[in-house]
Amino acid sequence: MTGERSLSNFNNDFREYLNIKPYFINNGFRYATRRNIYHVPVMEKECITISQKFLMYELNTAVKGFFIQLMLLSQFSGMALNRQNIVPALNMDRKTYDKYLNALQIAELVTNGRVLTLHTDGILLENDFSMQKKQSIYRLLKDEELTIDTKSIKP
Repeated sequence: MTGERSLSNFNNDFREYLNIKPYFINNGFRYATRRNIYHVPVMEKECITISQKFLMYELNTAVKGFFIQLMLLSQFSGMALNRQNIVPALNMDRKTYDKYLNALQIAELVTNGRVLTLHTDGILLENDFSMQKKQSIYRLLKDEELTIDTKSIKP
C-alpha cells in the first residue's frame, strides 16, 4: 500500500491463521527480494458444521455459544454430558451453567435428565471436506470425462 498505511504487521497479525512460507527472487539487484506464499490451513478434523437454521433461534449469543460448545463436547470428548463434567470442562460458573441450560430448555434444544440430550436435528450438519482440497487440472479433466453422457455423442 502507498501513503501512510502499510502492511508491515500483516504477517504478525495473521500468523496464527495462515501458514506463511518465505521465498526469495533474484531481480538483479544487490539483495534478493523476499516474497511470501500464504496458505490457509486445512479444516480441522474435529469440527462441526452448523446449519443457518440455528440463527433462527431467538437466543443470546452467549447461550448459542454454550450450545455449540455442548455439541463439540458431545461429538469429540467422549464424556457424559452432565453438570459434573461440563462445568469443569468449560471452566464456567454453576449459576451461569444453570442460566444457559434453562434458556436452551425453553428453546427446546436440550432435554435435561441424568445426562443432557441435545436436539440437533436440522442444526448439526455433516462435515464436507471436499471444498478444502483444490484438485489438479488433470483430475478435473478426468472427472469431466467420466460425467460425459456417451449416449448423446453421435458417431
